[in-house]
Amino acid sequence: MIDITQIPFELGLVEAALTHGQQLYVRTSDEVAHVAVDGIVTVLHTFDAQSPLAFKGLVLVGDDLMTIDRPLGATPILTSVSLQGEVERYPAVPLHHPSGLTVLAGQPVVSDQQPPLTKFLLGTAGARVPVDARNLTHWEVSGDELVYSDAIGLHQGHPTNPRTVMKRTGILTFDLAGHCVIQKLEEGRSVFEVVSAGTSRTVTEVNRPAALHRLSGETFVRFRNQIAPALMPDALETLPKATDLGTVAEVCGGLSYLDDDRQLRWSADGIYWKTFEPAIRASDVVPVNELELVLTGRRASAWVRSAAP
Repeated sequence: MIDITQIPFELGLVEAALTHGQQLYVRTSDEVAHVAVDGIVTVLHTFDAQSPLAFKGLVLVGDDLMTIDRPLGATPILTSVSLQGEVERYPAVPLHHPSGLTVLAGQPVVSDQQPPLTKFLLGTAGARVPVDARNLTHWEVSGDELVYSDAIGLHQGHPTNPRTVMKRTGILTFDLAGHCVIQKLEEGRSVFEVVSAGTSRTVTEVNRPAALHRLSGETFVRFRNQIAPALMPDALETLPKATDLGTVAEVCGGLSYLDDDRQLRWSADGIYWKTFEPAIRASDVVPVNELELVLTGRRASAWVRSAAP
C-alpha cells in the first residue's frame, strides 16, 4: 500500500506536468506555471486564447520548459518558457497538427500529424527526422533512439538511421521490454494478440484502447477498463467503477485513475484497490513521474506525492 500527500493549488485544467528541483511545473489550457511545495502558484507565462482540445505538452530541455502554443485559428508554434519566465518562440519548426512532445538526445522532438502521415521534428530549427509514420499508433524515446509503430510494423533506431525491427500490420501499442498488442480480424471480428516473453496469446470480446503497464515488476495489458497480466491476457479483471474511465497513470509501482465517483484509486496488481478522497473536485489524472501525479479539475488541482511502497 502507499501513503500520499495532497497539495492543493489554484490552477485548473492542467494538461501536462513535470517536476524539477523539488518543484512542480504545469501546463494548463493557457498558462505555464510553477507550483511550490506549499501550493503557492507563480504563473510564468500566459498565452493568448488557446484551442481547447488541442495537444500542447510540456517537457524540460536544459533550463527551459518546452510547450506548444496552440492559438485559436492560427498556426501552432513550439515555444520555450525559462524557469524565470522568459519566452522564446521557434517558428522555424513547421507544425501542422502536433500530437506529441518529448525529449530525444537533449532536444525537443514533436510528432506532427498530416494524415495519414506523422512526421517527427527534432530540435528548435525544425530538423525533420527522415521517417514518415503511416497511421502512427504509438511512439516512445529510449536514450537517443526513436521507437514507433505504424501501419507496416515496429521501427527503432537513431533518428538519422531508423530501421524496421518487426514487419507486422495491426500493432496497437508496445513497450521497450518487447511486449506488444496486435489487432487482427478473424471471421469479421476483432482478435487481439498479446506478445510477451516470446509467447503469443489471443483475446476476444475486449475493447480498445489497448495499453501496456508495468506494475510491481510485472507487465500487464489493459483493454479500456479491463486488465490482466500480459502472460495471461484472458485472466481479465475489471477496474472498479471505471465505466467513465479517463487517464490512467502509473505511479509508485501501481496504477491510478479517477473512478466514477471521482475517487482516486491505486492498485499494485489490478485486483486489490486502495481508495483516496481527492483534496479538490477532480475530473482527471495527469501523470508526473514514478511517484507523483496531479489531480485536476476545472477550478483547482492537487499535487499528489507518494513514497515508494
